[in-house]
Amino acid sequence: MTNVNDIVQQQIDAAKRRQQAQQQRRDELAHAREHGLAARHRTKLTRIGQTEQQAMRIALASLRRDHQGVSLALSAVPDPDARRVAAVALAAVAELALAAPPDKVQTAIDGITRMHDAGPDDPSAA
Repeated sequence: MTNVNDIVQQQIDAAKRRQQAQQQRRDELAHAREHGLAARHRTKLTRIGQTEQQAMRIALASLRRDHQGVSLALSAVPDPDARRVAAVALAAVAELALAAPPDKVQTAIDGITRMHDAGPDDPSAA
């Protein structure tokens, strides 16, 4: 009977090893998934920051009625991103036009200028 017990114990040990290997594969996959998600988020935040910076340049030139500045800023944007950047700039200008009283437009332009000069990493300028 010892032989049967040895065989059963070997099968139990093999099942434990398979279960541990499977758990290790799942843990490695979860780690890789988390790393990939974090990398995608960093890329997205970088792209959003760049879009906002470019849009701010365009909105600022537009508010200053600098048509050549608007044209130059738009021409500096790569083709796939141009519509998104222009839409963000247009939305910023439209929101300002709808929300700001005429005597406060210069204050808003100054605020946008400070944010533009500070860059995307300095929220204190807002």
